Amino acid sequence: MKPVLNGPFLAGVLAEAGIALPEGGVEKLAIHAAELSRWNRAIRLTAITDPAEVAAKHVLDSLFLLKFAPYPGRTLDAGSGAGYPGIPLAVALPASRIVLLDATAKKCAFLSHVCARLGLGNATVVRGRIAKGPPLPIGRFEQVISRATFPPPEALRLLPAYLALGGSLLLMTGPERETGEPPPGLRPGRRLRFELPFGMGAREIREFLAD
Repeated sequence: MKPVLNGPFLAGVLAEAGIALPEGGVEKLAIHAAELSRWNRAIRLTAITDPAEVAAKHVLDSLFLLKFAPYPGRTLDAGSGAGYPGIPLAVALPASRIVLLDATAKKCAFLSHVCARLGLGNATVVRGRIAKGPPLPIGRFEQVISRATFPPPEALRLLPAYLALGGSLLLMTGPERETGEPPPGLRPGRRLRFELPFGMGAREIREFLAD
């Protein structure tokens, strides 16, 4: 059986990046990673299974969103998949309200299992597919996050329909990805570029604000 991410190793990675979590947070994220490894043998949740890659490419990558905190109101993780970035955000920000949206029933079952396992009362799992046509009946959000679920130009077309006035859309991409021009009513905000540890490449978070 492949090794899974353990708490001390993850704690070291987060400390090196200057990220602090509430008490018990590192242990919860290690449990999430262990459950991901266990379920991944039956359900294709991720191609990333090496502990160092999980720590860098899933957990740490997700937690760089804390640079855009606080997260008032509701936050939509659009296409949550294995729970990144929504579950790390829910662990790091227990006062936040996170909706984990995914189109696949098996992935939603995994997300519900992990939320219950971790006692995340601030995270809700919703099954649905964002596509062209009328928006899903899930309301509007103060923050909408897309982590490589859609190509950036497609995200800019589809996701503003879920943004509340004054809200922010956060696109997590590789630094070389082009977003194109935002639609009317959406303007560029901050842009954060960061390097992942272990030589695992650069990432970028691009913010767009709904006027």
